[in-house]
This record gives sequence, C-alpha cells and structure tokens, in this order.
Amino acid sequence: MKITELLESKYLGKPIVYVDMDGVLADLYNHAAEIYDVDHYNQMTAKQWELFFKDSNAYQLFRDIDAFGTANQLLSLVKKYAGGYCILSSPLSFDRDGSMRGKREWLAKHINVKPDKIIFEHEKYKYAVQPNGTPNILIDDYGVNTRAWDQAGGIAVKYQADEDSLDKVVDVLAIVFGKDK
Repeated sequence: MKITELLESKYLGKPIVYVDMDGVLADLYNHAAEIYDVDHYNQMTAKQWELFFKDSNAYQLFRDIDAFGTANQLLSLVKKYAGGYCILSSPLSFDRDGSMRGKREWLAKHINVKPDKIIFEHEKYKYAVQPNGTPNILIDDYGVNTRAWDQAGGIAVKYQADEDSLDKVVDVLAIVFGKDK
C-alpha cells in the first residue's frame, strides 16, 4: 500500500511495526563475507550461501553475530513514533529450532528496546494487514519480503543497516504516525 493511500483511507486502528533482524539489526551478511574471505557479501555465490547456512551451527551463528551500531537507535525511533514494535524474522530452514533459540538469545543480549512480541515466520506478508483492514509496517532488508508485504496491502520500508540512513525509516514513520521528525 502506498503511504498516500494510507493517509487517504479510513482504517480503523494503529499500524503495528514489524522489524526484521538479519541485515536490519544483526550483521549476518558481513559475518558471512568474512568467513568466505570476500570483500562484500554480494560477491558470494548462491552455493556459498547455501553452504554457509548448512555448515553453520544455527544456534551459535545467530546467537553470536554482531549487532549493527544503529540497532538500538533504530528501535528507539520506532518506539518513539509507533509506541512499540514486534520482531518478525525468518528462522533458518536447515535448523529452525536452533536459529530461533540463537535469535532469542541475541535479542536478549544486544537489544535494549524490548519488542512487544517476537515472531519467527518465513511468510511475513501474512502480517501485512490487521483483521480490521489496518495496514501494518515492515522494516526489512530483503526485497522479496518488502514486495510481498506491499502486495498484501501493508507498508514496507526496505532498509539495510550497512547501506541506508535511519532517515529512510523515520521519513515513513513520521508520515504514517503523523508526528514531526
């Protein structure tokens, strides 16, 4: 859903903000680039990515990766505008339980602005719209997720912590929640 359509609509409730972890809060991709000794993770092949996840201990991987320096700042901004947020992160398909445990521990260790809820789901678009028609917001680095979210009627912000400014998120939140920057 386009922001202008949202502002013109008469939705019944307040949007819920969902925040992805990997690429947004947690620096998973640069970690992978270090392991494969490439200058940038975009240089990794599909096979290298597959092996990276298959050969990793999912629990340790997700528990131990670094946080982006902007992680808590981003979440503080989200909370300022929206009043709260939910984590919406995809679990690793090779080891769903291990990755979820590791991600929960990572959140407890690195995140000062606690989420209202933690959800692990591959099909994120299911959360794009509330039952009453209110569109929700997704902050995610993965274009597949942001496109599916938009197509399902929500508002997606494609944000990658090592490439984008926090202003990209703030601009959308300020419009949606009607608050000054």
